[in-house]
Order: sequence, then structure tokens, then C-alpha cells
Amino acid sequence: MAFYLISPALEMAIELNLSEEVQSAMALQWSRLQDGKQMDAFVRRVTDQLESGLSDALDWDIKRPTAAQTSFAIALSKELDVVIPRDAMNYRGQMHAFIDQHAPLAKQRWIGKSKKTR
Repeated sequence: MAFYLISPALEMAIELNLSEEVQSAMALQWSRLQDGKQMDAFVRRVTDQLESGLSDALDWDIKRPTAAQTSFAIALSKELDVVIPRDAMNYRGQMHAFIDQHAPLAKQRWIGKSKKTR
């Protein structure tokens, strides 16, 4: 029995090669879904699990930025009075590029400020 993830909007279909055990369990689970409430609850559980797993499977640069990246970018933005691009807030690779571009100047300023306070 084949399992597919299908997105008509993206014109994408991915065939999932699930083990026989999971396929059998899925068939049993499907037979238990008798009403709309049960189906809705099952769909929510599957959606939560797939979203997490698919996010983990993405290439590193299109994952969400890390909390550390976002915090550092906010500090850079404040120090240099620059706007963090929307793509940088959404994609780790873009955030990395923003940090690489702005960190050297911000570090120079921070070092200069620390020398003045001595």
C-alpha cells in the first residue's frame, strides 16, 4: 500500500516508503475512524507530527532562524539602526547572511564603546 504526501498547489507528490508494520497499523487506525470528531482528532495528530518531521528534514538554510540568531540580529539592528529583512526573520540562511554582513561593524562599535568606558 503506497502513502503519498500531495500538494496540488505546489504540483508535488512524494511517495513515502513506510514499513509494513506502520502500513498495517495505519490501515487498522483508518478502520477505527468512524465519525468526523475521530477523523478530525486523527488529522490534527498526524498534521502535528508531519509538520515537525518535515521541518526537521528541510535544508538548513530554509529552516527558521535559531533563537540565538534572532537575538543577535535584533542587537545588531538596534546598534546599527538597520532593518532586519523579512526573509532573514523567516529563513536561517538569510539570517546568517544578515549577521555576516552587519556583525563586523557592530563589533567594532561595541569594542570602541568599551574602550571609552575604561
